[in-house]
Amino acid sequence: MNKKETNHDEPSMKNNPHPVAAPYALNDIERGQLASTARECFARGDGSLAQFPRILKKVIRERVWERRALRGRVYELPNLRALITSKPLAGWNEDPKKVEALLKDDPEALAMFREEMKQELPNPDGHNQHTPGKGNNVTPTRVQKGNARAYSIARVQRECDPKTVAAVMAGKMSPNAALVKAGLRKNRQISIPLDPKEVIPKLRRAFGDEFADAVEAFISPPKRGAMAIEQSEPSTRS
Repeated sequence: MNKKETNHDEPSMKNNPHPVAAPYALNDIERGQLASTARECFARGDGSLAQFPRILKKVIRERVWERRALRGRVYELPNLRALITSKPLAGWNEDPKKVEALLKDDPEALAMFREEMKQELPNPDGHNQHTPGKGNNVTPTRVQKGNARAYSIARVQRECDPKTVAAVMAGKMSPNAALVKAGLRKNRQISIPLDPKEVIPKLRRAFGDEFADAVEAFISPPKRGAMAIEQSEPSTRS
């Protein structure tokens, strides 16, 4: 990874799709400290991991990989993937899958992470990382577009109404339930809890109120009045 020495007081003027104070809300040294804090939080593996999604969201908003100062040098990287996978001191030298696993309980952080990770690492020869003509270049698409939670959240944000998006981001509705409710995905199988009291709530979270209400009505015993009427009806058989 190339390292570029430059004056810390001359911030980069690169195009930034996430508007912040011109050109950045933090200076180069602060941006370097933020990236280091996120890396240390991830590496410690103790109670600080709970803070990692919040810190990573700030890393993404600030786009610290574009320009940050560390130990007297300024590092400029093309994307978040480069920051995570590059060797120190330019990057964290970590597995993106392990980083993503820590974001599963924060839908906003997960969606932001997945959006940034769409960018591939540049290769020296200028070609992408997938070898043509060997029939395996569709694998990245399948991994990215499957039924993974991250992809579901991104699809909800793109294709669902604002009220549904807000419910998903607040954790009140699962991404799958939102897509099923919007008719964008068919109902799929889920594991049923052993506790009967938890069955309907889980169906409600997974598939939405309409489906859960229908199941509850189907399995609920009929009222006594209805049973009495049914029993009092004369037989039609000869």
